[in-house]
Amino acid sequence: MRIDNRLGLPRGDTEDPVLIAEPRGGVPGVVDRPEDLREAAGALARSSQPVALDVERAQGFRYGADPYLVQIRREDVGTFLIDTQALPDLSCLRPISDAVWILHDAAQDLPNLAQTGLHPRELFDTEVAARLLGLERFGLAAVSQQILGLDLAKDHQASDWSVRPLPPDWLRYAALDVELLTELYHRMSRRLEGLGRWEWALEEFAHVASRPTPPPRPDRWRSVPGAGKIRTRRGLAVLRELWEAREAIARDIDLSPGRLVRNAALVRAAQQPPSNRRELLSISEFRSPRTRPYTDAWLRAIRRATLLNDTDLPPRHADHQPGSIPDARHWARLDPDAHDRLQAVRAATAQVAGSLGISPDVVLEPRDQRFLAWAPLDPALPASEAVAERLGECGARPWQAALMSLPLAEALSD
Repeated sequence: MRIDNRLGLPRGDTEDPVLIAEPRGGVPGVVDRPEDLREAAGALARSSQPVALDVERAQGFRYGADPYLVQIRREDVGTFLIDTQALPDLSCLRPISDAVWILHDAAQDLPNLAQTGLHPRELFDTEVAARLLGLERFGLAAVSQQILGLDLAKDHQASDWSVRPLPPDWLRYAALDVELLTELYHRMSRRLEGLGRWEWALEEFAHVASRPTPPPRPDRWRSVPGAGKIRTRRGLAVLRELWEAREAIARDIDLSPGRLVRNAALVRAAQQPPSNRRELLSISEFRSPRTRPYTDAWLRAIRRATLLNDTDLPPRHADHQPGSIPDARHWARLDPDAHDRLQAVRAATAQVAGSLGISPDVVLEPRDQRFLAWAPLDPALPASEAVAERLGECGARPWQAALMSLPLAEALSD
């Protein structure tokens, strides 16, 4: 077995990766006291190494997506597992912001780290790097296999990280999540530089780091799976009221809404709204020990919907927001010219992406492709300038505009 000289990691073959089941130096204890956090802060601040970070949440168990454990590693001082349920303010760790932060799928974790008072100045996202390198699988374990020939033990990804005390196996898993990030950073940086894509990566990392948290979508209740089965506006009103009641209760008791009552039960109640307690409890989900205590709240929600005037009922389909772009599935009917432009944009993007060996979605995000195609280009400008201007408006990065302006201009001119 070969050994990596920098970190002492065994190096395997991507066809037969070496399993990494234990962190180097053993499983660290949990930092859950202020004095331990201050000690960790001092150790981390003395290092000059890049900072590997990860966050564990309890999505699917608790309401929302709050952080419950933050993992931080610097190669010369080791790994720290910080209980953010006990220590929600990590602002004493801000000196680590002077170094490069390495995360996998940073868009998921940066909002949580901001909750704790931590913000990066420079970011390296191993998932983004994997996409720019043309890897076919982007999970951390898959990237580790493809880049390092190492296989991470990933067996507690969907666990309830709000549980206390955290079991030893979970702590081992949490430590492994930051075990290989620094070596991935070194290897992937070299590959990106060799392919001439390092500047692309820097623009993508800056985009991820500066991306604002999107506002909640309007009418989130419409995204309930099965809502399309509800054929009446009154039924949609029942679904909306039940969904909002479930959100309020779940928030109050800090429980994932789907664990309070499943979406399928809401849809069934909306299709044939119960008129009394007996009819509601005939739906098995509403009889469960977790759901039944809120029977009166469910019935009040249904009653609110049944008493609405017809003019106050939700429309069968979500209103089209002014200035927004319709679903591309309807373009052929709504605007055949826009539909044709979108096909041309997709084809040109796929051709360039194929020549680079990366996904078309990396070369130009689908929403940017739609934004470019929905309206005709400004005829007063040369086509390539008009395309570049449109790409700038939708937030495409400079490397994407430089790469795609001419091919897209030619495709749209044809």
